[in-house]
Amino acid sequence: MTAYTPTPAVWAEGGPEEVGDGIFRIPLPLPNDALKAVNAYLWRGDAGDLLIDCGWVDPLSWEVLTSSLKRLGSGVASVRHLFATHVHGDHLGAADLIREQSGAFVTLGLGDRETAEIMATDPELSRNRTRELLLRHGAASVVELIDREAAAQPRAPRLSPLPDLFLGGGELRFQGHHLDVLPTPGHTRGHLCLWDSAGQILFSGDHVLPHITPSIGVELSLEGLPLLHFLQSLELVQKLPALLVLPAHGPTFRNLSDRVDQLLQHHRDRLRLCREAVASGCRSALQVAQALPWTRRERHFPELDSFNQLLAVNETVAHLELLVHRGELVSGLSHLVVEYTLAPGES
Repeated sequence: MTAYTPTPAVWAEGGPEEVGDGIFRIPLPLPNDALKAVNAYLWRGDAGDLLIDCGWVDPLSWEVLTSSLKRLGSGVASVRHLFATHVHGDHLGAADLIREQSGAFVTLGLGDRETAEIMATDPELSRNRTRELLLRHGAASVVELIDREAAAQPRAPRLSPLPDLFLGGGELRFQGHHLDVLPTPGHTRGHLCLWDSAGQILFSGDHVLPHITPSIGVELSLEGLPLLHFLQSLELVQKLPALLVLPAHGPTFRNLSDRVDQLLQHHRDRLRLCREAVASGCRSALQVAQALPWTRRERHFPELDSFNQLLAVNETVAHLELLVHRGELVSGLSHLVVEYTLAPGES
């Protein structure tokens, strides 16, 4: 692998940028999104190219992607395999356009199958499940805010593409490399990382990001322990001898193990704060979320927009449910709302 200096601070601009032998980072803009951009990675191959994530179906994003691919070779037509790290639209959204123009084979994690099929056939069901989860956890006010905004700016439901194949793990062979497909559930149930052991490169998707923590608990399923799975997945990738990490958002970086330690500590701190909020009298996930600081700026819950309030409530649920799983809290229904209290013997 050639010598490489990690991406500068202004990571969301410019590109394409070579980050390894034949591997290029292409930041694709995310209009009206605080994340600013998503990194797509193109790996050039003699018999066609591998593209990892592809951005939204958005005119500006599509223009940046197609112009970047032209600069690097034969354009979209060169893409033979589109590997989406997970089901979210900024990673999978443009898959159909790419498939139409190149015949690319599109893959997605097996754990994201249910979500992908719902988003491709009945996005209204997705919206209803989100509302149901919020209502179950006392966040009727967030539902009302989202509904008011939707009524003021109605949008047609967005259908998402389905992949050609769902991957449950295994190996992907490309350009003489044997790449390990690593299931890393947490951010979504089917999130995948791609590990190049020869180059010691981890394509980390949203699983390990350099500056922010990925949202946890935003799923169409109303059951499960996404935070537990996320923490286990962090410990899995921490063991990799990575020389370079290529994330979906933010600059590329090297210190994988240190960054995983930071993420694990972050969630230990959040679990403690959630437990303390319950001990102080908060009962619903909404009440706990309202008691916690949010984002790196430690904003108060009312300062968040409706989408980020939704994320905050769902992530709080993920933390509270893990505390129930560990026996530190107990949960029960009161007027159809899940309430949490300290487990007997806890103080």
